[in-house]
Formats: sequence, C-alpha cells, structure tokens
Amino acid sequence: MKRALLLFVILFLLFAVLSSQNNMNIIAQFQGEHHTSKYGMSMASMDFNHDGFMDLVVSSPSYGYIYGSSPSRGKVYIYYGGPNFSSNTQASVTLEGTYNGTIGIRLNDVINVGDINGDGYDDLYIYATDYGAPSSQVQRLMFFYGGTSDLNTPDHIMYVPLNTYIYFINKLGDVNGDGFGDIGFTHYITGQYRVFSIIMGGTYVENVIFTYSYYLSYGLCTVSGIGDINNDGYADFTLAYTNNDPNIGYHLINIYYSNSTGIYNNPQILIQTQEPITKVSKSLGDMNNDGYDDFMGYISNYGTHVWLGSDNLNVSTPSYNLTPGWTGDETSRSLVHGDFNNDGYEDVVGASYNQREAAVYLGRITPNGTSDLIIHQYTYENFGHTLAAGDFNADGYCDLTIAAPYEYSPWPTGTFYGFVFVYGGNAGLSDTTVANTDTTMPNQINHVSLTISPNPYNITKGKLKFKIEGLEKNEIATIEIYNIKGQSVYRSKPLVMNSKTFEHSIQLFNLSPSVYICRINIGDKVHTKKISLIR
Repeated sequence: MKRALLLFVILFLLFAVLSSQNNMNIIAQFQGEHHTSKYGMSMASMDFNHDGFMDLVVSSPSYGYIYGSSPSRGKVYIYYGGPNFSSNTQASVTLEGTYNGTIGIRLNDVINVGDINGDGYDDLYIYATDYGAPSSQVQRLMFFYGGTSDLNTPDHIMYVPLNTYIYFINKLGDVNGDGFGDIGFTHYITGQYRVFSIIMGGTYVENVIFTYSYYLSYGLCTVSGIGDINNDGYADFTLAYTNNDPNIGYHLINIYYSNSTGIYNNPQILIQTQEPITKVSKSLGDMNNDGYDDFMGYISNYGTHVWLGSDNLNVSTPSYNLTPGWTGDETSRSLVHGDFNNDGYEDVVGASYNQREAAVYLGRITPNGTSDLIIHQYTYENFGHTLAAGDFNADGYCDLTIAAPYEYSPWPTGTFYGFVFVYGGNAGLSDTTVANTDTTMPNQINHVSLTISPNPYNITKGKLKFKIEGLEKNEIATIEIYNIKGQSVYRSKPLVMNSKTFEHSIQLFNLSPSVYICRINIGDKVHTKKISLIR
C-alpha cells in the first residue's frame, strides 16, 4: 500500500512539474478604440522601421463605425518592438481610412508579404477599397517597404477592377531565386474564370500558373507558400481548388516545386479526393531542424496533416497530425510558427476561436504533433481568431500574439472593443508530450475531476456518460463537444449541479466516427478531454 502511494506521489509530482514548466506570460495587452471596431481582425509581424526589432501590425477594419451614425473606415496600427515593449507601448504609426458613407477609402486586411523589394526586410500589404475612384481602381493592393515613419505614401499600388473578386493574397517566399519575395494571388474575374498566379517581387509582373473556368462561391482556392520543403534554395507552394462539376467533382491540392524558370508543368498531387478538405496549406518552418521546411498540407475529417520536408517527400502519408488539430476556420488563419524557446527548433501554434484556446506544439528532433501547452482566455469571445509571432520585446525569444477581435452580442451596444494579447517566449518551454489542459488527473486548483465513459464510445451502442466530482452545490454547467476543426457539434442545456458528484448521459448517434474534444464549462472554469467515437 505504501509503495503504491509512493508511486502515485512520484507520478503526481512528475505531472505537476511537466505541467508547470510550460508557461507563456502576457507581456503586453492592447485593445481597440471603440465597440465593434474589430481590432485585431488581422495582424502581421515584421521589422517595419528597420531598426533590428520586430514590430506588431494590427488592423481594425470596422474602426469608425458607430451604430446609426457613421460607417466603418478602418485603421491600421504599428507598434514598434524593442526592449521596452509592453502594454504601455503606443502605436508609433497609424493609418486611418477616409470613408464617410458615399466616397473615400476603407482599410481592411494587413499581411506580411515577405521581402518583395529585396532590401532584406519583410514588407507590408494593406488591402483598401476606394469608393471615389474609377471602377477599374476601386480595389487597392497597397505595398509598403518600411523604413519610413508613416503610411501615407505606399511604395507600390496594384489596382484591381470591381469585376475581379480577390480570394487570397499569400506570402510565398522567393520562388525563382532572384532575391525578391513573391506573392500568391488567387482571384475570380466575373463571368470568366478563376486565376491562380504569382505576383513576382521586384517587378509586380503577374505570372499565371493556372486558370479555371468554373466559379464556385463557397469553395476556397489558393496559392499557398509552404517554404523550401526540398532544400534546393527555392520556396515551394501548393495550388488548391474544388471542381464544381457534379459528375467529376473532387478536391485537389498540388505541390509545385519552384525553380528559376518560373515554368510549372509537372506538379505533384498532394491529395485528390471526394472527401471534404480545406484548401489552404501553411509553412511551419523547420520543426526538426534538419534543413528542410515543414508544412501543414490540409485538414480532413481525419486530422490536421503535417509533412516534414524531404528530398523525396512521401505525400501519401503525413508525418504526423496536430493534436488538438486547431488552425482556426477553413482558411487556417490561426496557425503560426516561431522559435518560442530559442532552442533552434521551430515551434507551431494553432488556435480554436470557438473554444477560445490556443495550442503550442514545440519542435524537436522527432515532432509528434501533440501540444505541450494550452493557452486560453475564456472570457474573451473569438480569442484565437488571428495569430502573429515575432520577438517584440527583443529578449531573444519569439513571442506569440493572439487576438479576440469581436463579440457575437450584444449589438449594437457593448464594451467589447477587440483585444490583442502578447505572450512572451521563454527558455522554460520544453517537450511534455501531453497537453497541459488534459484533465484525466484531478485539477489541483479546484479539485474537480472529469470522467467520460466508455472511451472510445460506440455511437450505435448506449449512451456516453459524464461523471464530475468535487463540485460545489448549485453550480451551473454546460457540456460542449467540438470536432477536430474546432467546430461545435453538440451543446447541452444548462445543467444544475445539485451535489458534489454529478452524472449526465447523452447519445451521439448523429456524429461521424472520429476524435472529438469535450469541454465542460462550470462557471468560469473549463475542463477539456479528448474522446474517440467509433461505429
């Protein structure tokens, strides 16, 4: 009996050490200027003022909106990084739209598009609409090279006519080895076709890779940068789209290995399937420090699939899946990478803004895709909607920025201005191979434990049972279940906990076999656990 108790104490202490050693404290917090400003709807990190420190760029596309009074005109903020970066840091550079309801400019997204002018610094893209311009110049793609103290004069503007719908602008890296960063550009010309092209850095010449005659409004189609996955000195990319022909419909993602010629005739098929998948790939940097960039290929019902770069990539089988597989919505906007513990391995962060949580996956010699830290802000709606990464406080560790840009209600009044949290990287982050919010052991803060059985659960047999122990009487709880994309698939009505132990059963016969995340909300406390559904 004593030996068993000693073993339990050792295991508990080991778990406590592993759980406590990984932490990222908030080093700065910012908020929008008014309700419904959607501050943090998009973000970017780069050394905009060319002083050697990473800067944070935040967009507020609904800035200026006052219900029944004035429309959105948008605003962009740039916070300069450096040793004194904190919540007291004021935006050093701002740009406001001028839209007044009839004419003027509205500002929207911001993106780091890479070093498109070849000066050694990444550049900033701002998308704007000019309602006072001729129809051929209403949409403005504005590029800023940085090194200036304002955003009043773009270094280059591409005008896009109203009959062109822009799907995606993505950073690719240098695809042809000429020293200029290039941009993935996907758009649809009304009544004609979709165009997949590369805007070549330095010249802004559009190199059309592929055209497609169908228009599918709900199907994503992208040219996505995935890094130099075969280590040949050229940044590679994927091209993805959905065919809307009901007879031959399929989802397709091709890998294009870049070269100096700019001719791409023989792409490699990453996946071609009738099953639904996302159409955005993402570079993850070099997670295992072997000289090859790694990437997230797509998300399917079976997981968020990651490949480690190689000279001879095996596209049929991912190297591993992210667990939990959070990347935000179908555009995977909530997936970034950076070396948060400065150990030479690139780390990855993915978020679920439905769950208001972000998972940190640390790089290592053999990455396994299991998160090593869960960060959450449960009181802020849409926390995790947008992420950015960079060493903003100049301490040698990459920092993580997470935005909660808007609320679902109340509307039109409220106090949710949009919030941006900056979490500091640190040397204490290390491989735990378990998610820190795994509540298979009792929560040592409030002594509440959660048991779910049977697990795995056969959806054709019986009910899934929940047992919660260590409660205070008359607490209110809800049970939520999310799929691997972070989408809510079940939510219970409020449940009154009338004793210290509470049991509840549900039947999930309408769900597909897969891995799901169950979340129990008790007041301001949240407990999560992974469950597997089988048939």
